[in-house]
Amino acid sequence: MRSDVFQVLLTALDDVGRVFDHVDTSRWPPGELEALKRIGLVRQATGGLHAPCPNCDEAHIESVTIRRTPDRPPRYFIRCPESMRVEVTAEMCVGWQVDGDGLAKAVSTAMDLKSVPKAMVAGRLWRLGRTPWKQTTREVVLATRLHDADVSAVVSHIGVGGRAIIFVPHHPPDDRVWPGRTPAVVALSRVATLGADGLVLDVAAIGESVADADAAAETRSAIPTDPEIKKQIIRQQVKAEIKTHLEDDVLVAAYLEFGSLRKAAVGLTGRLCRTVTKDAIEDAVKRAGGIKALKEMSDTGSVARTVASQSRDRVTKSLQRR
Repeated sequence: MRSDVFQVLLTALDDVGRVFDHVDTSRWPPGELEALKRIGLVRQATGGLHAPCPNCDEAHIESVTIRRTPDRPPRYFIRCPESMRVEVTAEMCVGWQVDGDGLAKAVSTAMDLKSVPKAMVAGRLWRLGRTPWKQTTREVVLATRLHDADVSAVVSHIGVGGRAIIFVPHHPPDDRVWPGRTPAVVALSRVATLGADGLVLDVAAIGESVADADAAAETRSAIPTDPEIKKQIIRQQVKAEIKTHLEDDVLVAAYLEFGSLRKAAVGLTGRLCRTVTKDAIEDAVKRAGGIKALKEMSDTGSVARTVASQSRDRVTKSLQRR
């Protein structure tokens, strides 16, 4: 079946130098090889000619010797341990490999990306373009052989932000290969099929995979990947910190006025018409340096100015850090 052949091709992309010979392609559905050539997913294997032995059940692969004579088509021979010299056809001498560049173009077309795929690492990594995602865009990448020993050198071209969508042929790599935040990795074997005119992608399945990967990354880091959510959280944190320090000024001043935590809580509750607890005043006093420090400053006659200036300093430093 066509789907079975496509899965075999995807698996072959993660193998080094995988070649499909005449024995392999003869088992494919009729016309499948021509269709794959037309789509651009396979190309003729490079290197010398090799052919499987037609006389042996094991179909061992041997290098081909070409015999040329004047005014006659060339003849092709291989050596066989059993039959010695065996003649093969020209068709049997051609091997086929999965074309990574062709697959990159097919994925880019199926994703409706506007840019032309660009190979960042020859035969291993392609930058396909950017796709809309919520209120922004995300980079789309195709990567192969991410289980090889040199994977660190390959993924270093992607970046550490974790915002890219990484298509891989079959099995996703271990999360530890990524130098920064783990990006969304989508296996083509799960979301892609071969149609009559090219690659067909399951957009809903891709979106679900990316959303799940983002959620997992946020859980691991406790930091959202969405830039707008990050900005909102930072704004909320700054506002909360400013509000805390401004309230500390009032609570500390009440403690200094009334002379005790309990009396300050009662007095502020009456003035503000809302409940102020003794614990809240105690926490504010601690943040201001503690009871002992406030008494020492009180002896200098500059408590009110010092406490207020400390609070303003904390707010200013907090904003600078943000």
